[in-house]
Amino acid sequence: MRVAATYRAALVVAAVVATTWLAGACANAIAPEGGPPDILPPLLVRITPENGDTSVRPKVVALQFDEVISETPKGAPDLAGLVFISPRSGAISVDWKRSRMEIRPRAGFRDSTVYTITIRPGVQDLRNNGIDTAMMIVFSTRGTIPQTTVSGVVFDWPAGKGARDAFVEAISVVDTTVAYIAVSDSVGRFAMRFMPPGQYIVRGFIDRNNNRSLDRTELWDTVRIPLLDSAAVELYTFIHDTTSARITQIAVQDSGRRMRLTFDKPLAPGQLYTPPQFTIRLLPDSTPMAQRVVQVRTGQQQLALDSTDRQRRADSVAAAAAARDTIKLDSAAQARADSVARAKRLDSAATVERAQRQTRRALTLGGARTVARVDSTPPPKLSRPVPDNELLIIFDASVPDNIRIVVEAMDITSLNQIVGTARRPFLVPKRDTAPTRDTAAANIRGAAPPPRPPAER
Repeated sequence: MRVAATYRAALVVAAVVATTWLAGACANAIAPEGGPPDILPPLLVRITPENGDTSVRPKVVALQFDEVISETPKGAPDLAGLVFISPRSGAISVDWKRSRMEIRPRAGFRDSTVYTITIRPGVQDLRNNGIDTAMMIVFSTRGTIPQTTVSGVVFDWPAGKGARDAFVEAISVVDTTVAYIAVSDSVGRFAMRFMPPGQYIVRGFIDRNNNRSLDRTELWDTVRIPLLDSAAVELYTFIHDTTSARITQIAVQDSGRRMRLTFDKPLAPGQLYTPPQFTIRLLPDSTPMAQRVVQVRTGQQQLALDSTDRQRRADSVAAAAAARDTIKLDSAAQARADSVARAKRLDSAATVERAQRQTRRALTLGGARTVARVDSTPPPKLSRPVPDNELLIIFDASVPDNIRIVVEAMDITSLNQIVGTARRPFLVPKRDTAPTRDTAAANIRGAAPPPRPPAER
C-alpha cells in the first residue's frame, strides 16, 4: 500500500510539472522549432474596420496577421513607436495579442473625422522576418473621404539632402486643435492624404529624440498653404535662433597663403564676401598684418574649384595614356573583340536576371507574397543653394608662422538672417620644412658636417 501511495504522489507531481511547463510555453511567444526555415515576413490578412469604411466609429483598429508577431519591432522600442494616427488624437495605445495588433488613441476617435493610420516598416515575426513597407488604413467616422493630397519634401538644409524620418504636421488655420501628421521616407519625401480642403500651416522638423514634438535645438521649417485638391511643398529645416555666427576654428593651408574659417552655424547663401570684411591684426599690439586679403571663397566654391582641377588632371593623364597606347587593331581583330565584349554583356545580364528570378521564387514559397520593388526614383534635389559654414580667405603672400593674430570677419549674415561680427584669436602654427641637402647630409650617421664659409671661421 505504501508503494502504491508513493507511486500516486509521483504521478501528481509529474502532472503539476507538466501543467506548469505547458502554461509557461503558452504564455511566452517563442519561435517554434523544426520544419522548413521561415524566411517570409508576416502577412496582413484582415483589417477592422475595413480600409475605406465610412460612418464607423470603432473603439479599436485591429490588424490580423497570418502568424504570431513580435512585441519588439525593428527600429522602435515597442509597437506603438511604429504607429501614427492622423489627425492627432492624443497618446496612442497599441495592444499586442500574438498575431493581432489593436490600435486606439487614448482620447478615442472623434465624430465626423477622416482618420489615416500609418504603421511604419518594422513589424516582424518571431524569427525577425520584418515587413519592409509601410501600411496605411483610412476610414471616416462620418461623411465621405476627400481625395486630397499634400505632398512634398523635408530637407536638412545645412546638410543639403532630404531628411530621413522627419515629422510633418499640417495644422488647420480654422481649428488649431486639428493637426494631420506624416513621416518622411528615407530621402525626405512625405504625403498626407484625405484632408478636408482649407488653409493649413505645414511644419516639418527633424525629430532627433523621437518624442514627436519640436524641441529648441531641432531643425524645422513652416509654410502656409491653401488646399483644394492637392498641394506640393518644400520644407528647408534649420535651427532657428537669435545669435550671430561665431568663428569656431581656423586652419592655415596652402603654405600660409590661405586660411579656412569655420563658423558655428550655417551662413546665409547668396552673400557677397569682399576682402575689406576681413581684418587680421597682430597680437598683442593689434597692428595690421602686412599680408593683405585679396580674395574670399565659400567652402562650396572651393570644392567646385578642387573638383575642376582634379578632372583637368585626370583628363590630362588619360590623354597622355591614350597617346602612348597607339596600337591599332585590324578590322577582323576589332570585330572579334566587339563580339567577345557583347557576349560578356549578354551573359552578365542573363546571370542577374536568373538570380532575381530565383530570389523571387524563394521569397514567394508558401504564400502569394511578392518581392517588394526597390524604389528607383532619384532622390529629390534642393531648389535653393546649400548654405555653407566655411569661408576661405586668400592672401597676397604667405602668412608668417609662429605668430599670434586675431581674425575679424565683419557683416556676416547667418542662415537666420542675423548680421554680426565674428572674432577669434589664433596662433599660427610652425610649418614643417623639408630638410636641406646640407642638413640631410649632416644627419647621416658618420657624415661630417659641411664646412662653414670663410667669413664664419
